[in-house]
Amino acid sequence: MAVLDTEQDQFVCDGIAVVELDGEIDIATAEEAFTRITTTAVEDCVVVDLSAVEFIDASGVNALVRSLQAATRAGHHLLLACPPRQLVRILTVLGLTALLRTHVDVAAAIAAHEGIGRRAAR
Repeated sequence: MAVLDTEQDQFVCDGIAVVELDGEIDIATAEEAFTRITTTAVEDCVVVDLSAVEFIDASGVNALVRSLQAATRAGHHLLLACPPRQLVRILTVLGLTALLRTHVDVAAAIAAHEGIGRRAAR
């Protein structure tokens, strides 16, 4: 899984965009979520705002992992903001917390991203 073995500290960032997802991210909606995130990730680093997500299943987690892969290929960061408790538990059990970085809110994710960008610019 070379794409997940990222060297994200080396990415040079021009900006960051917020993609807001809501409702349920499941087999019926995961592909739409993936498309929304990756369309943005081609141009900018992305914070995925999950504050309005009520439910996420394995299809949704897969969409987030695939989105991270696409963002990484584009040389951009992907951060998660306001993840539902259920998602945090899933990411922890699957050992994905180091790859899909979560933050308490959008402001914290943006602040963390600014720190990453400063390290890359050195």
